[in-house]
Amino acid sequence: MLKMGAWSRSVALFMISWAVISTFALPRTDPPPRYGADNPVANPKAVVVVGTARFTVLTARLIRMEWTSDGAFEDAASATFTNRNLPVPQFTSGSSNGVFTLTTSALSLTYNYVSGSPEFTPDNLRVQLLGQDGLTGSWAPNTTNTGNLLGTLRTLDGVNGAINLNCTQLNNPSLHCTFGLISTLGWSLVDDSSNALFTPAVSGQWQWMQARAQASGDIDWYFFGHGLNFRLALNEFTLVAGQIPLPPRFAFGIWWSRYWAYSDIELMELVSEYEIHDTPLDVLVTDMDWHITFYKEAYQGKKDQAGQTIGWTGFTWDDNLFPNPQAFLQYCKSKGLHNTLNLHPASGVQPWEERYPQMAKASGIDPNSQKYVPLQLANQTAMSLLYDVMLRPLQEEGIDFWWLDWQQGENWPVLPGLNPTFILNYIFFTYPGQWQNGRRPLLFHRWGGLGNHRYQIGFSGDVVPAWGSLNFQPYFTATAANVGFGYWSHDLGGHTLPETPELYTRWVQWGAFSPIFRTHCTKAADNERRIWAFPLEYFFIMRDAIQLRASLVPYIYTAARNAHNTGVAFLHPLYYDWANLKEAYSFPTEYVYGDDLVVAPVTNFINNATGLAPNNVWVPPGQWVEWFSGKIWTGPQTLGRSFAIDDIPVFVKAGSIIPQTPTGSVPLTGSAQLIPPVLGFTVFATPNISSSTTNVYEDDGDTTSYLTNQYAWTTATFTQTANQVSLVINAVNKTSTFTTFPAQRSFQVTFSNVFPPSSVSFNGANVPYDAFGEALPSWKYDGETLSLIVSTPSVPTNKANTVVALGSKSDPSLLNGFILQVRRASTIKTLLDQSFPAVFQEDYEAVIDAAGAGFRITSNPASARSELAAYPALFAQAIKQIQGLSNLNANIRAQAASLMSDAMALSSASSEHAPFPQLADHNQPAQQKMHIPIVKDL
Repeated sequence: MLKMGAWSRSVALFMISWAVISTFALPRTDPPPRYGADNPVANPKAVVVVGTARFTVLTARLIRMEWTSDGAFEDAASATFTNRNLPVPQFTSGSSNGVFTLTTSALSLTYNYVSGSPEFTPDNLRVQLLGQDGLTGSWAPNTTNTGNLLGTLRTLDGVNGAINLNCTQLNNPSLHCTFGLISTLGWSLVDDSSNALFTPAVSGQWQWMQARAQASGDIDWYFFGHGLNFRLALNEFTLVAGQIPLPPRFAFGIWWSRYWAYSDIELMELVSEYEIHDTPLDVLVTDMDWHITFYKEAYQGKKDQAGQTIGWTGFTWDDNLFPNPQAFLQYCKSKGLHNTLNLHPASGVQPWEERYPQMAKASGIDPNSQKYVPLQLANQTAMSLLYDVMLRPLQEEGIDFWWLDWQQGENWPVLPGLNPTFILNYIFFTYPGQWQNGRRPLLFHRWGGLGNHRYQIGFSGDVVPAWGSLNFQPYFTATAANVGFGYWSHDLGGHTLPETPELYTRWVQWGAFSPIFRTHCTKAADNERRIWAFPLEYFFIMRDAIQLRASLVPYIYTAARNAHNTGVAFLHPLYYDWANLKEAYSFPTEYVYGDDLVVAPVTNFINNATGLAPNNVWVPPGQWVEWFSGKIWTGPQTLGRSFAIDDIPVFVKAGSIIPQTPTGSVPLTGSAQLIPPVLGFTVFATPNISSSTTNVYEDDGDTTSYLTNQYAWTTATFTQTANQVSLVINAVNKTSTFTTFPAQRSFQVTFSNVFPPSSVSFNGANVPYDAFGEALPSWKYDGETLSLIVSTPSVPTNKANTVVALGSKSDPSLLNGFILQVRRASTIKTLLDQSFPAVFQEDYEAVIDAAGAGFRITSNPASARSELAAYPALFAQAIKQIQGLSNLNANIRAQAASLMSDAMALSSASSEHAPFPQLADHNQPAQQKMHIPIVKDL
């Protein structure tokens, strides 16, 4: 566990140098390289033994501190720390008059080993931070870490709203609550003294785990002293605890899940519904009804031989629902879909299972006895048999990975220092018999404790659908990055109860910018997750969000590779990037998403009087483009914004180039796993950005070959001058062993926030204009997003390709919220149309004209400047017309005027000093329930 606040001594010894913080800038450098395979034995040159204490200098900021009663130290890998053999940093050490000192460039350790007990105490051990990472101060044993930025816990099962992540206040060991590795005090301490150990690694054998043999009171601590350099702390954690794995590419697509007794035909019909409704799909999750169940007996309280609810565990297809599972799974593969099944393995293998005779015989049980085969989590042979006999045949039929849904308690008999969740995650992620032909491991389960970041992805459990629950999830997800757990997957929409269309829509929008997009709910006829089953206006908004998510897979997959390289989850708190600014700690539901996006999901419900949900947003330092309004903001500043149901507050770093898969360029099903045949680049141009660069990562998406340098990087560089914009897509930089990378592909380049060009060229050849961009090559101008879109023919990927748009450049008049105004005018036009005959089109002609401005520009790009110049007056006239509709329902009129006025206010607001009104009272309770660490004035 991480040491924080349950000690006898509570007086902090840490004196923070805030003067240093105010001028401290976090470095953004490439991570240090990995050095071969994990080796738990440290380089002897990094180790200093002082009596019965041992100090291992792992890095300049990370020191292992051991004390044993007999001087016998532990070199085996633990469940958390698997690699201690790192390049030895420079340090000095020595003893004088019974006082040992050890100094690195960042830390100074003092150990008085002759005064009193040599065991580590507040009186004989101290570590000082030397200010290299923005903080000075000291630590001693039993110091309370009041600045710990928290971590994560096992599950959100049954949570309605928020749950306290402060582990000392939870008092629930079964949640495996884990403190963060970072703190505003600049240090954290991991207590590894009682953790289970791995057996020695033997080539070709599956490593197992064993209890730690130690005397009572022996100490094994890891001191992290990284100041405010949070990124480096997490990077160095993964150096000693293992890297964050890169999930298969398909995992970042769209998942369908619902607890329901679907048959194979019904699931195939569901896939067809996705296609009919133009909605992407990549993963089919089938809950527990895939296997034999005994609901009638279960509801009568019947138990199986293991004492568990009968039918909760199962390994045999229910042939009433799946008479031919092989054919069903072949159908899924033909659609490019991946499949997972729910497992509750606690009951072991019961006599009614199809492969019970084989399993019983292999386990030394007479099948004729009809005695069940118990689940033995601590028995390597038994767990290997479970895989080989019961699970491998299902995977050979086409199951890709397992949804572990362990709900049978954390006191299950396992090894000391382990819990069932952790060892299940280890088994299901690492068992070599499961991952054939080099397939990349993947599981879906809850958090088991520090070190679980090696076994992803996470299932957060069954939350109660409520605004407070939605509000908590972005914070919960981002905070888990503090322990390297970057891939929480949530039941989008909540689990236990039906939800309103508005709440589900907001949940889907948050899901579009979460690590894993997966809808889910419990078994109830009125609990629905098909977006087309909701009212039409919500369906369109949700589909837009899902299509956007699907298009962002190249961006997300690149960010996931960077997380593997650096140890920094791609969805992480603001304070990783702006650790010296107080506001970065004050907006818990706002987070960084990849290198270029800041997202602040709307987690408050709409005020019916205004049609808007207030949502305060912090804009970090620099210039940022609000994606869905087109407004440019200069930070740092706090915005008092309000958002309509179709708004997602996403802020793009000015000049960013976002790689995407253009919507419609790939099949609806199974597209996330593909290397896109058409690679899109969206450039968020602003007047002051003259150049920018991005890199796109790609590999085969499904094997572990990425660990052996089989991958490709594509670099794109944007340039803007006084009379043109251009994008150079460099020749792909790929390793020679990555032979499946496409030799040719097309590109779709979008320059947003630029005026229409006088001409466009691709590799020096003229590109013709096509109003709807259907020809290749061609260019078009989207007036509703003020974007130039260039589509290229298929070209070799081993050569550079250049798109140049003459006469096109960014301009402040393009970044004042026109995009939002057009969308709002279109929404209001629909609202007024639906009010016929209370109002007639002649009554709101300015609204109609305002709604059509974007399409007029699309149809005639040459009109862009004149349309934009006239638009403020047109929009003001539209608001005036709405206010004068006396025959219109008063509530509708007020809401329409509010939506339009809000868009107009956004347009006129200063990009550097926006107003900051307080949230309405109805938005407060959910946020107040969160237990956020108090951050002092920085």
